[in-house]
Amino acid sequence: MRRTRLLPPVPRLQRSRRGPLIIGTALAALPLALGGISAPAAWAADAIALDDGVSAPVYDYADAIRERVYIPVAGVDQDLDGEDDVTRIEIIRPAESDDGLEVPAIIDPSPYYTTLGRGNEGEFISDTDADGLNDSWPLFYDNYFVPRGYAVILAQMDGTAGSTGCPMHGGPGDIQSMKVVIDWLQGRVEGRNAAGDPVAATWHNGKAAMIGKSYDGTLANGVAATGVEGLTTIVPISAISNWYGYSRTGGVAHNTNYPSGLANTVTNLERRSLCAPTRTLLNGIDGDESGDVNPFWAERDYRTSIDDLHASVFLVHGLNDDNVRMSQVGDYWNALAERDIPRKIWLAKVGHVDPFDFRRAEWVDTLHRWFDHWLLDIDNGIMDEPQATVETAPEQYEDVASWPVPGTEPVDVYLGATAPGAAGALRLQAAAEPASLSFTGPAGSITEGNAINTPTGSQAQRLVFLSEPLTADLRVSGTARVELAASLGVTQANLSALLVDYGPSTPTPRTGEGVQNTATTTCWGAESDADDACYLEVARRTSTVDTWRVSRGALDTSNRESLIEGEGTPLVAGQPYAFSWPLEPYDTTFAAGHRIGVVVTTNLSGYNLAGTASATVTVDAAASRVVLPVVGGLGAAAAAGGLGAPAPVSLSFDVADRGVPIEPQSVAFGTAPVVPADPVSTDGWWLFDGWYADAALTTPFDFAAPLVADATAYAKWKPADATAPGKATLSNTSGWAYGLHDGTYEVVANLWWGVPGRELRLYENGVLVSTQALTPTGTSQEARVAFTGKPNGTYVYTAELVNSRGATAASSTTVKVTDAAPAKPVVSHDNWDRDGVFTVTANLWWGTNATSYRFLLDGVEVGSGELTAATPAAQAATVALTGVAPGAHTLVAVFANANGETASAPVKVEVR
Repeated sequence: MRRTRLLPPVPRLQRSRRGPLIIGTALAALPLALGGISAPAAWAADAIALDDGVSAPVYDYADAIRERVYIPVAGVDQDLDGEDDVTRIEIIRPAESDDGLEVPAIIDPSPYYTTLGRGNEGEFISDTDADGLNDSWPLFYDNYFVPRGYAVILAQMDGTAGSTGCPMHGGPGDIQSMKVVIDWLQGRVEGRNAAGDPVAATWHNGKAAMIGKSYDGTLANGVAATGVEGLTTIVPISAISNWYGYSRTGGVAHNTNYPSGLANTVTNLERRSLCAPTRTLLNGIDGDESGDVNPFWAERDYRTSIDDLHASVFLVHGLNDDNVRMSQVGDYWNALAERDIPRKIWLAKVGHVDPFDFRRAEWVDTLHRWFDHWLLDIDNGIMDEPQATVETAPEQYEDVASWPVPGTEPVDVYLGATAPGAAGALRLQAAAEPASLSFTGPAGSITEGNAINTPTGSQAQRLVFLSEPLTADLRVSGTARVELAASLGVTQANLSALLVDYGPSTPTPRTGEGVQNTATTTCWGAESDADDACYLEVARRTSTVDTWRVSRGALDTSNRESLIEGEGTPLVAGQPYAFSWPLEPYDTTFAAGHRIGVVVTTNLSGYNLAGTASATVTVDAAASRVVLPVVGGLGAAAAAGGLGAPAPVSLSFDVADRGVPIEPQSVAFGTAPVVPADPVSTDGWWLFDGWYADAALTTPFDFAAPLVADATAYAKWKPADATAPGKATLSNTSGWAYGLHDGTYEVVANLWWGVPGRELRLYENGVLVSTQALTPTGTSQEARVAFTGKPNGTYVYTAELVNSRGATAASSTTVKVTDAAPAKPVVSHDNWDRDGVFTVTANLWWGTNATSYRFLLDGVEVGSGELTAATPAAQAATVALTGVAPGAHTLVAVFANANGETASAPVKVEVR
């Protein structure tokens, strides 16, 4: 892209409509040749004139081309006349764009051009010379940007101004009527002039923006959500992202028949009777009967299609906007962040106000650079600047990296009971015991003033919970949430809550949107005979208050689980429930010395339609809380004081029976615990692998986070070994020593090479008979298991080497025991004289020893005793016999041990 850097722009002039012209900072309608700036004679398609890094005003506004184009909206017939509706657009673009200069388009889509008007001064489009082209161009966009090489398009929503059809409350047809403008610029649909001749946007560079306040910005949101190719950026100002959330809050309707009423307002007088059937249709499908989300509202929630959004977004909103409330920003902005959509945000402490009317010079400069970057590809660094600008005090702004302000964390602030009938307390630590508080809501509605004023007064129709005076400033940034444990005496009620700042302050009031016109005008761009660029300057209103409503929200109790039509359920009177609902997003600082207040009531004015009258609500304060988005989190909340003096909490350590126990820590409330020394495994099988906040070991324990309740840190362990053990080889020593398989042997496991085991498990004939702990060192291991006294039989041994990574089977070994019983003894005697008095001797010359013996004479035991086994040494036993009767007798010796007995061969003895 070729860039042409020219001389500085012409000076801007400031003048009063009621006074003399004043030299100042606004661009006056002077000839463009003034100051040395002039346009080249021939224009390349990519020519950009720059001055100090921004596009320069080198194109003649007075000679700009003005066009009117009609674009059919295929498939959309909202006036029910059987023909497709047609969108009318007004175009103003540099004359040079007819000679090859390609320019981007800034589109203001609006339903207001001929009814409510545009801008603070209610400007309308008009054809002052009756030539069929627009001459009066609302707002400053045309005056400022056309001389800088942009086209400006005023797109008239379906059924408004010069477009046919009927408006349908930002529904798909309304959005399609604006989307076709992008399609026409991209050449995807045809447009025609008043004579019916085709008109193409041959001058367009392929990039377009949509910008506008309120309904206009809402249409920009809706078109962007279609994902239409060619919409490069949007600038929604005080805009709606979800129409349900504009007319409803938590199932509570703010009004009835609002869609048809708004449609009637933005319809030209001459078309209102034509559109009456459409308005009747709106009344039949708007779901006023339930106040819930039905298909009508679901298709008007642009957030549901945000995955299709590809345009960058510059969002501007008033923190004090009670018309299009901040809830239109919160979820939408978060969704943009989750999808990493290029974005920027301005948040000001005004109401439903355009930034041109609360920070004019800075706004024009920032918007200029935003459009230059996204539509002209000028690398001006705007996307490297802080993403968010937040007004922190009247006309004091802070640039921050994002919003909510970085470092913001949700902090639970618990409701607490005090004396009966008195205002309750706000504490960082929940009460140990339940505390029941009751009130009975109004028969009709309660005004915001009556709800929040005199907080220590009567609690009959509300409950007020107050902090003590803060000792340090405390900033909240984002969305607060009320979580109420309560039972009701009725089956339905409209619960409401307000977050209040009690203390003297001088905020920009919500009255009159917080601004008022002055008598001075400033001029921002070039002019023509029919259109000037001068606008009234706007000043802030001021106020001094002791009570300031920070935020509020409501919930139809039938919608406690779902806002979807048909899914709401009534309460059971007297039964406790958990109710949760958000308050409007906000950003404010509770100053030191102020008190934070939370007010709970029913049928708050504006949230009272269809709410049960005189509903009694009983709140369990100890189980109820408000979750505040505190900048600095719990530490900042505790440091601010005023929220109680919480007792210390305990952090326990669960080492899962694998480590040496660690004593619990006593931790000061709201401070971070100390990271303990790593626990040591009791058996060496495990290595410590971090602390976790849950027994399932899915969430690491955050030792940097302040502790607000007793907690447990769970130790995670990992195996100490790299892999499972190597394969061991089994052998046995049976018969090694004496050649006897006598049931005394060792089974030997050898790991010759590999990852060692930590345990040997030995199985005999499939039954675990030994578990032996091993030392896992080196790459080889040996383990022995001794066996004694095994009876004769066959024994198959298998084994596993086990470590922290698993078990590996070893080879097997088989032992056959055949010599478990004693060897065979030999019997002799000395009865040579046959007199019946003799000694019998039994000798086991070698083999398995016995532990006992007995002698049998003719089968009758005549002697016995114990033997000391010393296999395979010889053993002997004797018995002296006397008085043996004459005759032939048989002698037998029996040697026995635990595994059996062995008898000698019989020996004959003769007694005479």
